[in-house]
Amino acid sequence: MIIGITGNYRKEEFYPLLERVHTLISSQGYPVLISSDLVKNTEYHIPSNYEVVDFSEFIDKCTLVCAIGGDGTILSTVRRMEQKMIPVMGIHIGGLGFLSECTEENLESSLEHVFNKEYSISHRMMLEVKVKSENGKDEIFYALNDIVIDHGPTGRVLKAEVQVSGHYLNTYEGDGVIIATPTGSTAYSLSAGGPIIYPSVETILVTPICPHSLSARPIVLQRDEEITMRFPDPFDGIALTVDGQTRITVDNDSRIKISRSKYPAQLVSLPSNGYFKTLRTKMGWSGNVR
Repeated sequence: MIIGITGNYRKEEFYPLLERVHTLISSQGYPVLISSDLVKNTEYHIPSNYEVVDFSEFIDKCTLVCAIGGDGTILSTVRRMEQKMIPVMGIHIGGLGFLSECTEENLESSLEHVFNKEYSISHRMMLEVKVKSENGKDEIFYALNDIVIDHGPTGRVLKAEVQVSGHYLNTYEGDGVIIATPTGSTAYSLSAGGPIIYPSVETILVTPICPHSLSARPIVLQRDEEITMRFPDPFDGIALTVDGQTRITVDNDSRIKISRSKYPAQLVSLPSNGYFKTLRTKMGWSGNVR
């Protein structure tokens, strides 16, 4: 087993955790590779015993990846894997994250589970989005949480026509539309009034953002539907954002197609944790509060 380490090198807390994780894994005799993102911090002196490789080689060689940071670190790590998915264990800097089951406090016991192969893999559905511009060029992105189409920097109302597998669904007028996975149902979609969907229930969630109609409500679609979006009115500055991290500008001539990716993310699930436990903690559910 070759274990890789990547993470949010922009955070100061990343570096002591990196050293700690590297030491714990190396002490068990497992080879350790570190993603070359580390070299972007020119002020950090990389220890001589660190084997640093490019991300593409990192993914090809590693059996499992430890992603140190927040949930955003897991999102970016998984998205960069594209079609070469391998298991990812999030190590959260600070408290517990929705996607990270390991924290600084339970680091040793969590890695012990990994060494003893006492873990399972949670396969998380991802979305693939193809953006075709007027010049016919396709751009392809992958999302673990969501794809958001909004009005960009302007304050104008955006009209977004949504079709589901060739059938007209609605023309949403408002701030935009969120297309989310079950994993992303607890992110932006939730704050826009969408439901919480259990991660293994593979569905596609369409949630309008501040619609100018009380009848416009979120809708849950089966996983194999293909969603296409177009913009009937001229509009400058429409933005498409992938997992809150990659943002591009589209226009009313762009054609957007969103479907389930063939390549699900693989998140490490530890025996001491569970989805409902995480949900209660993050949502602040404390029992029968009246």
